[in-house]
Amino acid sequence: MPRRMPRFDLGLLAQAQSAIAIARAGELSRLRGTLEIKREWGDARLEALYELAFLRVFAAWEQCLESVFYRSLCVYVSTAASVPETVVGVGRYPNVAAAEHAALAGGQYLLWHAPGKVIARCQRFIRTGPRVQENVLNSNLTRLEQLASTRHRIVHDQSDARKKFNLATLAIAGRTYPASRPGKFLRSYDTSSVPQRRWLDVTISELTALANQLV
Repeated sequence: MPRRMPRFDLGLLAQAQSAIAIARAGELSRLRGTLEIKREWGDARLEALYELAFLRVFAAWEQCLESVFYRSLCVYVSTAASVPETVVGVGRYPNVAAAEHAALAGGQYLLWHAPGKVIARCQRFIRTGPRVQENVLNSNLTRLEQLASTRHRIVHDQSDARKKFNLATLAIAGRTYPASRPGKFLRSYDTSSVPQRRWLDVTISELTALANQLV
């Protein structure tokens, strides 16, 4: 009998709540702290805190994708599916270690931040069935690529990372940000929402909602 997919989305949700609390703590320190504390929490440091918060959540998102993928190859079934997915060639792998070994194909690691790569991986290994992970990523591909560009800009300073991040914020927020800094974007507000929310909250909420669809 197929096993149910574990609630990996709950781990992501916990990281999301922690990350938002970290950013909120920084804002409160600057707002209500002593004059000395307020001087320590300048814009640049608060923006760096927002980048750290986003990066922690995106890492948890990648972990969620990886965990769901390997268990799909072991015929774990998500609540969004009525039947298990079947695996190319072998039908299924007996355990997560075997599935990971097959996917690595002699390599040391796989990349999970780029949704297109994850979709291609699903297509390569999963023959038939609901294709839950592939469908969720495909349905939100543009937004996930934009969030991946934000993640990439936090950890890389190449011109390509800056260019792709600028294109992402133009699409998401309708503008670019000074020095192509993700923290400036994440700390700014989505003025289209009522009440207005910071982009950190908005983007994290999007990732947690998508994770819930995977399990």
